[in-house]
Amino acid sequence: MSTAVNVFLSDGSQRQVERRADADGKAGLATPTPLSPSSVGPTVLDLARSIGPGLAKSAIAGKINGTLVDLDAPLVEGAKVEIVTPTHANGLEVLRHSCAHLMAMALQDVFPGTQVTIGPVVDNGFYYDIKPPEGVKISPADFETIEKRMAEIVAKDLPVQRRVVTRDEAIAHFSGLGETFKVEIIEGLPAGEDIKIYDMGGWGDLCRGPHVPSTGKMPAFKLMSIAGAYWRANKDNAQLVRVYGTAWATKKELDAYLHMLEEAKKRDHVLLGRQLELFTLLPETTVGAPFFLPNGAKLFVLLQNYIRKKQVQFGFKEILTPQVMNVDLWKKSGHYDNYRENMYFVQVDEQEYAIKPMSCPAHVKVFQSGQRSYRDLPMRYSEFGVVHRHELSGTVHGLTRVRRITQDDGHIFCTIEQVQKEMEGALTFVKEAYADLGFSEVKFYLSTRPEKRVGSDDTWDRAERALESSLRAVEIDYLVNPGDGAFYGPKIDIKVRDAIGRWHQCATIQLDFQTPGRLGATYVTPENSPENPVMIHRAVLGSVERFMGVFIEHCAGHFPIGLAPVQARLVSVTENQNDYVRKVEAFLLSKGVRVETDLGNDKLSYKIREAQLKKIPFMLVVGDKEMEQGTLTPRMRDGTNREPMSPDAFAALIREESGVFWGLDVNQV
Repeated sequence: MSTAVNVFLSDGSQRQVERRADADGKAGLATPTPLSPSSVGPTVLDLARSIGPGLAKSAIAGKINGTLVDLDAPLVEGAKVEIVTPTHANGLEVLRHSCAHLMAMALQDVFPGTQVTIGPVVDNGFYYDIKPPEGVKISPADFETIEKRMAEIVAKDLPVQRRVVTRDEAIAHFSGLGETFKVEIIEGLPAGEDIKIYDMGGWGDLCRGPHVPSTGKMPAFKLMSIAGAYWRANKDNAQLVRVYGTAWATKKELDAYLHMLEEAKKRDHVLLGRQLELFTLLPETTVGAPFFLPNGAKLFVLLQNYIRKKQVQFGFKEILTPQVMNVDLWKKSGHYDNYRENMYFVQVDEQEYAIKPMSCPAHVKVFQSGQRSYRDLPMRYSEFGVVHRHELSGTVHGLTRVRRITQDDGHIFCTIEQVQKEMEGALTFVKEAYADLGFSEVKFYLSTRPEKRVGSDDTWDRAERALESSLRAVEIDYLVNPGDGAFYGPKIDIKVRDAIGRWHQCATIQLDFQTPGRLGATYVTPENSPENPVMIHRAVLGSVERFMGVFIEHCAGHFPIGLAPVQARLVSVTENQNDYVRKVEAFLLSKGVRVETDLGNDKLSYKIREAQLKKIPFMLVVGDKEMEQGTLTPRMRDGTNREPMSPDAFAALIREESGVFWGLDVNQV
């Protein structure tokens, strides 16, 4: 008996698929990876085999109407189906999820009596929270043994088989194994929900799936680190051990990732921050606020002033708003109900106030400071708003995760008819800025409505359509990130790829039909009636602190000349040239060059080496010859020399090579 099903492939083509059968009449599946029987109808694997044996061999899962499924999942008449291989968009997700099970199995083999809890996929890998037996301490020293056992399981190419069980059967199964955490998970599942157990060679784990069809599909993995954790992230619960790992489709990709991590260590912005004297982290900064040293403060201001300069081109006017405001404002805006756990509160004169976690409600109040007409719109405000957010202490790190945040906030108030043009302008701003800052690869994500939101579905439909139209209008390819919008509206998140291949989210553009109305902001229409404006939230750097951390690592501290805190260091060969060096310094400073001097008695080679360690773009060597001829000899940070030139010619060189970043010092803006 065979059944034919018509399905659509991801490219839109249609295919009729029949269930394959072997000589014994059993369903034929890819050898040696038998899966649990699903139905007499054709499966995802049958579809893969109908396309070609190569695809069937590399397939690890499928997608039916957008839902990830196992290879033995039955096809649905008229469904859209994708074959998931390791190179598919979801391929690594499936592979890493399966590798978490592989690691858990190996851990329980190596350390009998270990209990496993949950093992999700995270960026570039996975982890599993476990509870070792009493008295057993697992450390990175055990990784080699665990990995060896994982490799043995992979070599056996054990089938990964799914079975669906009842609630009582699942509880009895895991209770018999002493897996108390699994029992607690099962007891908390909704009544009637299918409970799935995935078995690998007699070892089984509770999971929704899907998973690879056999352990041989996991060829490249490595255990990375170990950390402490609490069951259900509650410090009052049992303390667990979290083991992190990474997995890739091939050994080559794994090696490339490990090489990238080694390169990332060299670029660590915390280490470079100390080496280049940019910022320092002190015990007093446990709240997540670094101390910026002169060089770091200069870079911080240069980045700010680049955005300031750019904002003038796009019609923004800078404002300043208070950091502490009455809590009633945050209740009206919706932040109190939706964001309260991330906010700080203070009592002032027996009234409750909040330290602002974002600037948007304050910008609405500025909009409300006068009567507005449709003729006034669009109105574009900008602010380097200092905000405070209660990040979990375990997540605070360097500049990339702080609690005191400086955002390059921009808010545009406009009519619905103006949204398209304003969104296009905001997207163009972001594209140009990241190109100037040296990020050649940028991805745009349309984040749609979350479950927890305000406003009607009709309003959300309208908002999402507006963002889609603006992206298409400026010819931007984008991905959809479903459910990740803000509670007040959809947004466009922008990620940049750094020099060693990592992606970072910095910029965001959000369309908001809610906040102005919640706070009572209106403008007068041509019909002389009040109307709520549309509000566009826009941040280009996002958090200046976070962007600065990303930028330091992207450049490895070798900043573009226009953004280098110190562009040149004057180096005297002997003290005979010191007076001349001071005159040259004064001249270059007057021309806008950020220059400093080294007039010490150390050898020239030592002075040059010190400047190179600080990654200063130019060392300007001055000896008797330069002093006599009124010149200086530029030596670049890569060790190459330029021909001697006059101080005026060098100032012109700095101006030329600074490009769009020329003139960003405070006294020149």
